[in-house]
Amino acid sequence: MQPAANERLARWDRAFELTSVVPLGAFVLLHLLDYGRVLFGAEEIGGRRHPSLLVLAAEILLVWLPLVGHAAWSFAVVRRRRAAEPGSAAILAHRIAGVFTGLFLVDHFVRFRLPILRGLSHPSDAVVRLAAELSTTRGGVPWIAAWNLAGVVAVAFHLAFGLRRIAERSERFRASRAVHAGCVAAGVVAGAVGILTILRLAAGA
Repeated sequence: MQPAANERLARWDRAFELTSVVPLGAFVLLHLLDYGRVLFGAEEIGGRRHPSLLVLAAEILLVWLPLVGHAAWSFAVVRRRRAAEPGSAAILAHRIAGVFTGLFLVDHFVRFRLPILRGLSHPSDAVVRLAAELSTTRGGVPWIAAWNLAGVVAVAFHLAFGLRRIAERSERFRASRAVHAGCVAAGVVAGAVGILTILRLAAGA
């Protein structure tokens, strides 16, 4: 492959990674800042107001549409990379986490976020409903809590791996141990706070 073609492909790969880590990072950060407050004794999470049109438009354009585009784009990227790159356990785990992340986000959007966007419920209603669902069991097994825990772990891993891929494609950050450690730390913090929040909500906080 010619150098120009290689550079063009590298730019497309960077764009592909960015369509994941930027909106996913925003999703994670906002949820940690909001839902994570339950770990510090907050009695009410979310608000009783509907988000403004500006907030709704920004959320759709900057979070959900890029994530949908990334998911659609991933089929072609995975096919190309499977033919061009050697497989590894880490890459396989990343792809599996990507599938779980996609399913988790779709479930979250349809059941919790879409009613808010449509003006049918408030953010605080979604948190109350989530807490009620997390504390339920079927056959003695907390399936919904387990599903949410798996989704949080998948999101955290997918985000950390995506950040690391971007660092590896950058000449400036490729050899930086601090940057690579920061990518891992971002995933660990997101996963740990998310897991603790789910457990706290499931316990009836």
